[in-house]
Formats: sequence, structure tokens, C-alpha cells
Amino acid sequence: MAKKIAEQLIDTLVESGVERIYAVTGDSLNEVNEAVRKNHKIQWIHVRHEETGAYAAAAEAQLTGRIGCCAGSSGPGHVHLINGLYDAQRSGAPVIAIASTIPSGEFGTEYFQETNTIKLFND
Repeated sequence: MAKKIAEQLIDTLVESGVERIYAVTGDSLNEVNEAVRKNHKIQWIHVRHEETGAYAAAAEAQLTGRIGCCAGSSGPGHVHLINGLYDAQRSGAPVIAIASTIPSGEFGTEYFQETNTIKLFND
């Protein structure tokens, strides 16, 4: 059976040395969360707020020199990642942010919690 995209993503993160993903579980991240559960080489660290997750990923990257990883679900989850990601960027800390989105067929329809992810994370 072919691997799902989320499973391929997690495999790639593991191969890149990522050991943890700091995130709040949300509907648009369910497939990623499940892929982490199946892969015993990476941990899902549940945080109470996406901003905390981004700061935790940045701190891990700064302390270890390895890639930190955080995730945010669509809409407000993306916005909440920004402060921690700016901290990482300004500190030169390598952080990957997984920004899950709404169903692609709904782009541009003013779907609930739709954000323009490309514009939001452009900086």
C-alpha cells in the first residue's frame, strides 16, 4: 500500500533529524498526528497554544543545533505560530513549521478559517 503524504512528510522529518513536533492537535492536522503515532522515531509534543509550540521548536533548535519543528492547524493556528517563528528567524534557529490548510477545493471561497498561508509566512 502506498504511503500517505503525511507519512512521507514524517519520514522526511525523521531522516532530517527532527525528533519532536510541538503542536496543538486540530482537525486539519489529524493525518500528520496519526503518521507520528505510527512512526516510533518522532514524538508529538502537545502544547496548549501554537505560539508555545513555535517557541519550543525555536528553543530546541537553538539549544541543540538541530532542526526544530512545530505545527499549526488552519486559520488561527497559522497566526499563532508567527511570534515563535520570528524568534527562530531572528536567532538563526532552523525551524520547520507545518501549516495545515483547509481542503484545496475550498481555496478562495472564504471557507471557515481560511488564511492566505503563502502571504502570511512570506517574511
